[in-house]
Amino acid sequence: MSPVVLAAEGAFTWLGTLPFLHGEGARFLPVAHAVVTMVFILVLAAMAGAALKNRPEGREGLVPAADLKPRNFFEILTEGLLNMIQGVIPHHAERYFPLIAGIFVYIFFNNVMGVIPGLAPPHAVLSSNVGMALIVFVYYNYHGIKEQGLVPYLKHFLGPVWYLAWMLVVIEIISHLVRPASLAIRLYGNMSGDHLVLDIFLNALPETISMALGFVIPAIFIGLGVFVSFMQAFVFSLLAAVYVAFAVEHDH
Repeated sequence: MSPVVLAAEGAFTWLGTLPFLHGEGARFLPVAHAVVTMVFILVLAAMAGAALKNRPEGREGLVPAADLKPRNFFEILTEGLLNMIQGVIPHHAERYFPLIAGIFVYIFFNNVMGVIPGLAPPHAVLSSNVGMALIVFVYYNYHGIKEQGLVPYLKHFLGPVWYLAWMLVVIEIISHLVRPASLAIRLYGNMSGDHLVLDIFLNALPETISMALGFVIPAIFIGLGVFVSFMQAFVFSLLAAVYVAFAVEHDH
């Protein structure tokens, strides 16, 4: 039985067959896979823009089409993400929607790439996750300072009780510094582990079972991989929204 190679470290990838991504250039494979994902997202964005541009004027433009068209898909995705962010950030959620929703879309499609044989998720590499986690870290601190002012924002590190400020400021600083590490390591561990287990299980199937069940068992596990990809993108973006909410709320 020919092996089903997914995202295991050192596994075959289609992009790895390119001359400049072979041998020493293999260390740039996560970047190449991220570029492929970005191109795919840009194509989807162009489709969404065209769907919105071509929608009818007036009330007809507010009525969803009877069948699932690109416009319906993007409206459902946008509404779902906006509702999630509004549930965490009650005030001015639309202000933070572009980054948080963009993070969700980027992580989800990157992770889904890992369940396609011959492709690998960039998030199975820790450095990719660290970059996104640092963006979230800078983003929520920036908006916290912008919303409250530098002094009031830093004042909440001291806590509500002045005689415990010396201890609480250390705890708060450690808590904030741990957040990007937690985001990066959680995504890395879950995605690399999920795709590695999926790869090992599919390659360990006996040939008789593989011939008898065809694509049934692989389809089940690939579907599970897509679900895990969705959940990890959701958790990452949800935590980003929570950090923003804590930073911009005046009464925290």
